[in-house]
Amino acid sequence: MAIRLRRTDNKLVALCAAKSVEKPGDIYLDDGQHHALAEKFREDFTSEGAIGCRPCYPDETALRAQEESNNLAREWWDRTYR
Repeated sequence: MAIRLRRTDNKLVALCAAKSVEKPGDIYLDDGQHHALAEKFREDFTSEGAIGCRPCYPDETALRAQEESNNLAREWWDRTYR
């Protein structure tokens, strides 16, 4: 589902793009962008111990791990946060 990110009353909210009317300042995320963020959300919250959150697409999980592995600070991050 495509979504819009909008600042309302000084809070950032995510809206269904089909149910909302575009306003100046909105950030539009298409289906693919929203999907990628949702998968990363699942992965991150699973690593933090959230129950019931698990990636639905193992191929994308592997691609994320590959892309994140070239970070020069990765070894430090793994020691610190895992």
